[in-house]
Amino acid sequence: MSHDRTHSARTSRRTPPTGRARRAALITATALIAVPLAGAPATAWAADDAPPKTPFYKTDQEVLKYLEEGNQGKRHLEDTAAIQGYPVNGRDTEEITLDQVKGKGYSPEQAVQDAQKKLEGFGSTPGFENYGMEERPNSKEDKDPGWLGNWDAKSICGQSNDMLAKGGKKLTCGFVGKIDQKYPVMVTTDRVPGGTKLTYVTEASVGAEDKEVKGWKVGGKLTINAYPENKGPAGEVSGEYNQSTETTKKWMSLARSQREFTVPDGVEGGTFQAHANAGWYIGYIVQKIDNTDGKAEKIVAIPARVLIQAPNDEVPLTWVGQGE
Repeated sequence: MSHDRTHSARTSRRTPPTGRARRAALITATALIAVPLAGAPATAWAADDAPPKTPFYKTDQEVLKYLEEGNQGKRHLEDTAAIQGYPVNGRDTEEITLDQVKGKGYSPEQAVQDAQKKLEGFGSTPGFENYGMEERPNSKEDKDPGWLGNWDAKSICGQSNDMLAKGGKKLTCGFVGKIDQKYPVMVTTDRVPGGTKLTYVTEASVGAEDKEVKGWKVGGKLTINAYPENKGPAGEVSGEYNQSTETTKKWMSLARSQREFTVPDGVEGGTFQAHANAGWYIGYIVQKIDNTDGKAEKIVAIPARVLIQAPNDEVPLTWVGQGE
């Protein structure tokens, strides 16, 4: 029996839905039309053109393969990523513990080695005594009661070295992390039976949120709108992201277009999902602190989880159908 129904979109702020809808990052599909951030207003899909059809996959493996290898591999996510400066955007709001990060096989010692390779300013200071590394138990414990006068990491990382030097300190900040979750789902439709056809109007805007603090890597906000063609927008979903030290392409806004999604006959149920071309990385905000008066140095490692853009892709989203 054929169905022709329209269902509303459900949204998720940060992480993909659980259960069948979470079956991983499905294959992306027809790329939406990219336009510059400061370009002309997005134009609607031409009325006499057929909407692009979104691919449909049944297994997580198929989806991940498509996301990794599709679009000439531009969506590929590195196993380890780094951000120079404090990760202004895209921090997980949930508490991240030291045990969680270590449980992923990522130690503070490895993080320091990665920071020395990927970030500037993490080498040893000649003539300074090394006081080793301090591990914070979780992401909420980000104040230094000793060397930094109990300032929190974000506030102190935002200070210029000139300001810190007045207090006899020099500080270098960054984030290093290991991939924890690839291509998180940002938007998903209701699950519908096989034979159902969905036509959605979709668009995505990317807003840069540069805090203009020297040393902080640029990131921004991704806002998505997806709604049935015969209904107006019901609301938007948005999330923040970062750009790594290896980013070569900045995300661009996507023009509004119609998109067609059909669950194949014989499938029990399927969904229509927008995957961010990004990954959640779990690791540490690292601070190298030089006490210039005492000729001493140390590194502080604070557990954190951060959303980072795929470094070589200009398109922020990939739409995919998935079901069983």
